Amino acid sequence: MNSALTTSVCALAFALSGLSYAAPSGKSVAPAIKLQGGSASSVEWRAPVTSSYKVHVFVPNNGAAPNALYRIYPNGKRKDSTECLSSDEKFPCYEVSIDQTQHQNAWTQLTLNDDPETQWAFTKNKGYVSAVASNLAATELLNLSSLIRFENQTIQIGKTYQGGIIFYIDKTGVHGLVAAAKDQSEGIQWHNGFYIDTGATATAVGTGAANTQKIINAQGSGQYAANLVSNLSLNGYDDWFLPSKDELNLMYQAIGPGAIEPITNVGGFASGDYWSSSVYNNHIVWSQSFASGDQFSNYNYIQLLVRAVRAF
Repeated sequence: MNSALTTSVCALAFALSGLSYAAPSGKSVAPAIKLQGGSASSVEWRAPVTSSYKVHVFVPNNGAAPNALYRIYPNGKRKDSTECLSSDEKFPCYEVSIDQTQHQNAWTQLTLNDDPETQWAFTKNKGYVSAVASNLAATELLNLSSLIRFENQTIQIGKTYQGGIIFYIDKTGVHGLVAAAKDQSEGIQWHNGFYIDTGATATAVGTGAANTQKIINAQGSGQYAANLVSNLSLNGYDDWFLPSKDELNLMYQAIGPGAIEPITNVGGFASGDYWSSSVYNNHIVWSQSFASGDQFSNYNYIQLLVRAVRAF
């Protein structure tokens, strides 16, 4: 690929990173790119900064390839590699094909399995998106626009992220906790019919997952709160758990009725009592009212609401 082209395309990618989704009226005046089918020709767009992005590309009026191929390299490309493997732990590569005939003069998102929540965690100065023509016949041209949009998926309280709604972000700014967008039960008991020592006494933020596993180890299979969330598969994630006492309170304060506007109860919680995974003793478990915000102990045989959480 011509180095001058690489420079101009990358610069434009930075300048246009804030464009809207909608196709502009009239013809696109962005620089046109033509790649010869069957060749090793390609064009690259570098991610602006280290962050998670949804990626949108602009298809020109003359885009006619039914399988325009894009490759996403979040961490860059392995040296001398010609393969694109999503299973590569250090340098994963993802292929996305779009039918240009269905998106002429319009923005379209690069997605996996048509999932609009598809995003990639790019590394600055390494991660990039490329368009290639090697999959096309030698008689074909791949017509491209240099326009691309890296939509920064900034991690912030109340935003949808990795399967749920963010309610806690740790000091690193890249890890935290999300709550499922809906309740998993309107009423289920905490125990499994026996008053036994589960050892799930921790209450702090970051202990809910361990508590949940202790409860399941002690109580086994059955219909009860911890087992319900542990078996949950939601939005592509299966590592959900019952929040600890302090995690439950954070949900109320950050995305529940106790949150400030404009995200007051963005989590859609009911005005009822929710289970935590933190025990008070073999008979009693900590819970919280999402009507008043009060935390109190409840007998573990009664039926309360359940909202699953997971770490990211």
